[in-house]
Parts: sequence; structure tokens; C-alpha cells
Amino acid sequence: MFTRQIRAACPGLRLACVLAGILSLPGCGSKDKANLLPVEGKVLLGDNLLATDEHTKGTVALYPDKSKGNLSLEIPRGAIDAEGRFKILTGLKAGAAPGWYKVTVDAAKVLDPKNPYHSASGFLMPIRYIDKDESNLAFEVVANASPDAYDLKLDAK
Repeated sequence: MFTRQIRAACPGLRLACVLAGILSLPGCGSKDKANLLPVEGKVLLGDNLLATDEHTKGTVALYPDKSKGNLSLEIPRGAIDAEGRFKILTGLKAGAAPGWYKVTVDAAKVLDPKNPYHSASGFLMPIRYIDKDESNLAFEVVANASPDAYDLKLDAK
């Protein structure tokens, strides 16, 4: 009788317990977030840093390169700051899963700083860099990478 009262009071409890048990098994859940490596660098446009300010926004995004064995489902990203530097995050955690990535850079002027996501205009770099297949930017995320391993050099034209 006591068990019937518990079942009636918490119909989702059994399902929650089963799901928690499954996700705690080895091999379940997100392996990528458990094995994140730091990814930081700078973006150069020609010989100059591609820096952002209150009138510009920029992002670096990493797309897993399945042709080179990276089967991650995550697309890590990082904002470009006022010094032209970026730090990649996967979700809210710093870093990216090991493996090869195609890289994009998106930097544009912001017409309305109060609404930066709906008013970008005027790319600060050639638009081919916003397409993972056209940018020709790629790198492998590895443990103990050299300090400049993830620096990106964009052609100005």
C-alpha cells in the first residue's frame, strides 16, 4: 500500500531514476564535454589584429571535421575580444573536444549596440570566412598545444 502511495504521488520518479541510471553508465551521456582541451588564440586580418569593440562583434566557431574522424556533435564557439583574442567554449565550459575542426570567423559592425544580434552589417573580413567549407581554416585540437597553435590568419582580400 505504501508503494502505491509513492507511485501515485510521484509518477515520474521511476522514469527519472531509470534515466539517471542509464546516463551514469560508462559510454553514456556526453563524452565530448568530459574531455575538453583549452583552445585560445588570436585572429589576424592581414598583419593586423581583428579586434572588436562596442560597435563590432566577432565569433570564431569550430565545426567537427567528420572526414578526419571528429564525430563530435558540438559546435564550440568563442567571442573575439578587443585585443583580437578568442577563447573557445563548448556550451558553458571552456575548451573543445580533441580532434580536427573546420573553422569559421564572423566579424561585423553592429548598427545598434542595444540590439547586437539583429543589426549586424558590414563584415570586417571577406565573407568566405563565415562558411566552414569556403574558409580553408582548420586545426586539430590537441593536448599541450603550442601557444600559437590556434592563431588564425585571414587574408584581407
